[in-house]
Amino acid sequence: MSQPEPWITQVEAVFAEIAQTRMAGVPVVNPALGVAMRGACAHDGWRLGVLITPWFMNVMAFGPEDETPATGTSARVGEKRHIALPSGAYEAIRGHEEALGFYWAISLFSPMFEFETMEAAIATADAAMAEIMTAPQQEPAPRPEPKPALSRRALFRLNREDAA
Repeated sequence: MSQPEPWITQVEAVFAEIAQTRMAGVPVVNPALGVAMRGACAHDGWRLGVLITPWFMNVMAFGPEDETPATGTSARVGEKRHIALPSGAYEAIRGHEEALGFYWAISLFSPMFEFETMEAAIATADAAMAEIMTAPQQEPAPRPEPKPALSRRALFRLNREDAA
């Protein structure tokens, strides 16, 4: 089994530390769950994965380096934007952790009480990431029904019915 990429290990370590410190004893924490990053991949310059924590499950998106606004304003925690992924565009909110820098979070579940086990949360995260990273199937356009050809005789009959 290969080792996870360093950024994945770092995200998991940062949020495990948050779980043990800032979130310890907070009522929205599901004590049956831990911290894990699932389905990590790259897409259009983004590093993505589903982060499971005892209090949320989010798609985490770490953006391209040129993502910072060129206007000279700094990125703000809490700002929103849409991120285009294969299955569609999703609203994300800007977050920041000192050890990670800025990131975007697309909320999937919060709080996490509907998950009784970490295995159930992992299965859901894996399924969500697979769905998010799959483009919708294009249904073929319906074929128009062929119209019966009008004979000259039928065409003249239509005109007589209109006149009656």
